[in-house]
Amino acid sequence: MSNSAAAAGKSGFKAMFTLYLAMMCVGMGQTVVFAILPMLGRELHLDLLVFNLPFSDIVIEPRELAITSLSALTAFVFFVAAPKWGRLSDRWGRKPLIIFGLFGYVAGTLAFNGVAYLGLSGALVGTTLLVCLIISRAFHAVVMSATHPASAAYMVDVTSVYERTKGMGKLQACNQLGVMVGPALAWFVTFNYLAPLYIQAAVALIVGLLVCLYLPAIPPANTTGRKQAKLAYFDPRYRKFIILGFIIYSLLGMVQQTLGFYFQDILAIDGVRAAQLFSSAMVVSSVAILLAQFGVVRSYSGLPMGLLRIGLPFMLLSYLLLANATALWMLYLAMGLFGFGMGLTGPSFTASATMAVESHEQGGLAGLIGAIAGLGFMFGPLIGGGLYRLSPSYPYWCSALVMMVIILSLSILDKSRKK
Repeated sequence: MSNSAAAAGKSGFKAMFTLYLAMMCVGMGQTVVFAILPMLGRELHLDLLVFNLPFSDIVIEPRELAITSLSALTAFVFFVAAPKWGRLSDRWGRKPLIIFGLFGYVAGTLAFNGVAYLGLSGALVGTTLLVCLIISRAFHAVVMSATHPASAAYMVDVTSVYERTKGMGKLQACNQLGVMVGPALAWFVTFNYLAPLYIQAAVALIVGLLVCLYLPAIPPANTTGRKQAKLAYFDPRYRKFIILGFIIYSLLGMVQQTLGFYFQDILAIDGVRAAQLFSSAMVVSSVAILLAQFGVVRSYSGLPMGLLRIGLPFMLLSYLLLANATALWMLYLAMGLFGFGMGLTGPSFTASATMAVESHEQGGLAGLIGAIAGLGFMFGPLIGGGLYRLSPSYPYWCSALVMMVIILSLSILDKSRKK
């Protein structure tokens, strides 16, 4: 760690707390739309869209898949943009890109809300509405994706190798907490379907101002200003962490994007009430993440991958419970188990991966990890939406099956290494 980075790391509570807020805000921003999009999409009648293929009699009725694909396509934009922002943070510095992403989130939210408002008022309908929503969300994803890799790389810059696991653990815990807290804003759909997004935009604006005031700038890791070679996704130094991250975030995207429908359909309630109950369930998950972070992660002294092995069974139990849920208490318990598992697994593969690359590559690696999260949120909703069309419980049975395979694979690898 350089002298300037060390000075930044010792700058006090305000600086680190501001960085934690920035990462939490990113998590909230990525998922707040998940909680309202299922119900908002139905309110905009996106599930009733019918596409007639030209020069044929083929008619496609995507139903809920039309709504989940909106998140998937914008997540793809995040997947493409995040690595580029990560590499730029190595050249331009972390703080400018953290600020750009936060303020960009505000602009992107206003653009998306403007289009959605036109849809709710009837000024935009059908395919035209869907295309405009996709464009606004794509713009949103491009600008907001700068904050995540720059924040992660900043934490690496200001921590030593020995402190990095706990430092990245705290940062990722804040991100995961934001991932869970974001959908809790869905409670405000009581006032308006777009109210949660306006509130999140205000949060991003405030956090951006705090970063401007309290987060010290540190010199770029790449002081030559030259472009560094791109890090490959399947670099043998960290590819297993990339694969694990992709699977975990795909399952997260699958579950979160379909749960809004699930609450509404399983409990037979209207969209507003479903959003409120889903919101309270995400609060349960957020509390579970905090319990995992402060009750387990802070006192854990082993290798980061050990946390992954502890957390995965909790996630498996949550998927099985969701698949068999028939009452609200079962949904709440499942979300608690889910949050506790994510609180343990989230920081583990990220912290492990940072130890495999050099200091000047941290921004690029953080971008790859952020991109993998985006890729997971692209495939997860697409697969979840398709499975949900067949049966509401299928996304959770699928998640449980994949989680069983991961747990068994890790167990087999551990046994083979011991031999």
